[in-house]
Amino acid sequence: MSRSPMIWGGLALGLGVAMTSLYTVDAREIAVVTSFGAPVKTVLEPGLSFKLPWPIHEVVRYDQRARVLAAEPTELLTEDKKNLVVEPYAVWRISDPQRFLEAVGNVEAAELRISDICISRIASSLGQVQFTDLLSVEATGSQFLPETVKAEVARSAEDLLGVEIIDVRLHSVGLPIQNEQSIYERMRAERSRTANQYRSEGEEKAMGIRAKADRQAAEILADAEQKAAVIEAKADEEAGVLYAKTYALDPDLYAFVRALEASERVLEEGGIVVLDSGASPFETLLETP
Repeated sequence: MSRSPMIWGGLALGLGVAMTSLYTVDAREIAVVTSFGAPVKTVLEPGLSFKLPWPIHEVVRYDQRARVLAAEPTELLTEDKKNLVVEPYAVWRISDPQRFLEAVGNVEAAELRISDICISRIASSLGQVQFTDLLSVEATGSQFLPETVKAEVARSAEDLLGVEIIDVRLHSVGLPIQNEQSIYERMRAERSRTANQYRSEGEEKAMGIRAKADRQAAEILADAEQKAAVIEAKADEEAGVLYAKTYALDPDLYAFVRALEASERVLEEGGIVVLDSGASPFETLLETP
């Protein structure tokens, strides 16, 4: 009977040791087994595993899901010493838990280091670009954050911290508050100069087009007048021939018809004409049948 408490105590102790020697890693986690604080094993696959009892071995777990880090707005300089305020953000996750544990140990410290890496690489890139090139109409996002910068951030974070950088982007790019007004004024002046240049070039081209159109119109009109004169001369010639033939057929009748036509043109409605009644063509009006 005296052995029963010892047996039960031994069973309880063994059960406790077994319980502390078994551990599970969730599918969303990766872990590091440490021995008195020093990493001895990396666990990348989920499931049930065995370790030595605490305090010999201890399991440090990390969430391996992607995280979004929004860095603080930072003022950087371009190549021509102009200030820009950039606000980058990064999507990252832990890829090497042992290196992560040795380098930073926790997420908060890791995000500070990742933010510093992003800012330093972006600052180095912007330091090689002119301010006017960044704010020109043709500027693209790759001028603010080239792919080479993203690759450098990813490589540095992997080597130094054991994290994978999935993406790096700029949430916003702005101007320092104290410089905004003067920069906007310069931008407006530049845009105004460009607009005036476009207007002057347009007016010059318009003048050239109008001069060409006027010249072509004058040439077309002159050609039309020349053709009309030729047609009129030909028509007059043909009319003269007809008149001559008509006169030859009956000279008296021809003279009588011409006299009537002349009378019709002269005696317009409301007009008064004083002529010799015996003169042509009015003698025809006084003749009696």
